[in-house]
Amino acid sequence: MIREVAIERVDGDVRKPDVDRVVVEAPLQLRARGAPVATIMRTPGHDLELVRGLLHAESVVAGALAQADEDAVDIDVDPSAFAARGLLASAACGVCGRVAIADLERRAKEITADTAIAGPVLAALPDKLRAEQAVFAATGGLHGAALARVATGELACTREDVGRHNAVDKLVGWALASSLDPAAHVLVLSGRAGYELVQKAVMLGVPIVASVSAPSSLAVELAERFGVALAGFVRDGRYNVYSHAWRIRL
Repeated sequence: MIREVAIERVDGDVRKPDVDRVVVEAPLQLRARGAPVATIMRTPGHDLELVRGLLHAESVVAGALAQADEDAVDIDVDPSAFAARGLLASAACGVCGRVAIADLERRAKEITADTAIAGPVLAALPDKLRAEQAVFAATGGLHGAALARVATGELACTREDVGRHNAVDKLVGWALASSLDPAAHVLVLSGRAGYELVQKAVMLGVPIVASVSAPSSLAVELAERFGVALAGFVRDGRYNVYSHAWRIRL
């Protein structure tokens, strides 16, 4: 459930290569009598328990469960049992339903812009995001996301939501309706950087993602594949860079 990855660790103006451990994130396909009905993201392990609990929450009465392979579970139930369930639209924080993970990646384009950001500008972004999270300040119960200008660190837009993916979707929706150039911006996240959030950055064309928390293994792989600099644990002037470190200058 843990994978080691090569990173660059930055503390102020000191930058050095290092190794970090990230949690593994991988897709699990649910098949009802052979028919794919959902793909959910999870940390591998205890998959049958995961599916059994998920079915219970969705009131799907099924027969036996079987681990078809390391990334699929077979369910003895008619596929129609899932037709009207929220499982198809809400399991796994936004990456689910009938669309396979491979299809999500085929729809994404590599980001080739030569965008880079100064390290001090990047390091200051989480505090700027927190300062704009009025509802979080009042409740302590919301995720936040922002698009910040690479050149200055100024926040172009901030959105909050109880769901991490919802906050980013709101932000993307705003960006698509504006004249904003995604390649000149950074996506700033108030929480963990999972696959689905990096995927949304790639689809929008944002070349840098900065998170106050950890990335997952699949988020790192996706960022590396599509040209995105992924910075995690961005706090107190320090951060780790998990992919395309050339986009961050000291």
